[in-house]
Amino acid sequence: MEELNLHYWSHGPHYQFNDSIVFITWRLAFTLPHHILELFHQLRKEPCHEEKSQEIDYMQQNNARLFNLYQQYDLELASFKHPGFSLNETEPAKIITDAFHYYDGNKYELHAYCVISNHIYLLVQALKQENGEYHRISNIVQSLKRYTAREINTALGKKGQVWDDYYFDRIIRTSKNYDNVVNYILMNPVAVGLVDSPEKWRDSYYSSQ
Repeated sequence: MEELNLHYWSHGPHYQFNDSIVFITWRLAFTLPHHILELFHQLRKEPCHEEKSQEIDYMQQNNARLFNLYQQYDLELASFKHPGFSLNETEPAKIITDAFHYYDGNKYELHAYCVISNHIYLLVQALKQENGEYHRISNIVQSLKRYTAREINTALGKKGQVWDDYYFDRIIRTSKNYDNVVNYILMNPVAVGLVDSPEKWRDSYYSSQ
């Protein structure tokens, strides 16, 4: 797997390989409880020189640890009160899912997604640009969040922040990991008691490529 020379920090290390499939999740603004926000504030701290010089394997291990810590709260967060509307209302859901499909084959290959009332899961593989460089996951997330926030505000007659500033991403390393993540994405509505089978959830998608 060829490494993309990209290392940057916001809420912990983000890194990207040219051909990597990446699991991404982000939430509506103002839906994170205080103890999660404190965790994120700690992760946003600028790393020391020693941390920045660590090998990529160390960064991967640390990223996995942070992601697993986040996942411990995921089912709890799924039922956390959302700010006045649900992403599964017809208009917001269509805006988000249409945006996910719009960039498919352009900025990324779309593998899977699931939209829950206050957060989303997205599984994508970045594609090459005309200059031969791969689209950056950070730019993909920024584009999706910016466009969908504007359209959701317009559709609902609202103003202000829609998405939380934070997001998590994790590189898929093995086929077993891939299968587990796809299952996690598609089964989330079942796990939180919204439907009794993943096929009944309108706002999810999976492509076997």
